[in-house]
Amino acid sequence: MSIFARILGLPRLRLWVACKRSAVMAAAFASGTVWAQQPQILYQTNWHNGLDPRFGVQSNPGGLAVVADPTGRYPKVLRVTMGLSEGFSKVENGVPRAELLFPAPVRFAQGQTYRIRWSTMLPPGTLFDSRQFVIITQINQGTWLGGPTVSLALQGNRYAVAQHGGVLHETVSAGKWLCCADADIAKWVHWELVYRPQDNGITALTELRRDGHQVFIAQGVPNAYPGVQNAYLKIGLYKPDWQKKATDVAKVSFLYGPLTVSRE
Repeated sequence: MSIFARILGLPRLRLWVACKRSAVMAAAFASGTVWAQQPQILYQTNWHNGLDPRFGVQSNPGGLAVVADPTGRYPKVLRVTMGLSEGFSKVENGVPRAELLFPAPVRFAQGQTYRIRWSTMLPPGTLFDSRQFVIITQINQGTWLGGPTVSLALQGNRYAVAQHGGVLHETVSAGKWLCCADADIAKWVHWELVYRPQDNGITALTELRRDGHQVFIAQGVPNAYPGVQNAYLKIGLYKPDWQKKATDVAKVSFLYGPLTVSRE
């Protein structure tokens, strides 16, 4: 059973609903006694100049390409594609993937707050795989085995957000299914992730927004692995069991628009 199939009904799943800011904090901001720091942009791209040579590329040739936006909203976008019949022996870990690993300084240290903004599109003609998930965005922890500490995936016509952390690296510490990906075909979806990693969970925060609406928030549960201070960001497609188990699709394709990573 995949980590995403276990998201709902997880016995120790703890999800938090966002609450309003405290009256004390609101009053402090209103009086000018608290000053918000300007975020520091760590990385941003609109794909106008193609693929940054500093990217770590984990894909077969042709799997990652900068192309024109089919909707015309953006001049250039990233197209990620892979096929079931491809050989992946020369790709990282020999499994089906077509991913970009973002370069330093896009590294996530514990106790600091980061904000990632990016856009995705399911291309026209997308078919959904109800039998297997595909991860489309993830924060990974390097040498630690187990699931990504934060991941956004697609299975069938639902998105799944999952979080791992602490010493129980195979256990989903928080997660949620998000409906109606079939309504996103041929249109841009705008995501925003606020991420404050903490391996003991005390100050941990993972908040995901979709088109400006909060769809997931978890606080007080581990969202980093012990001692990791250099987690990294990946976008693209990761479908590890595609060639091992039954599937509904022979091709997967995804589009990515502009992306910004900042530290607050």
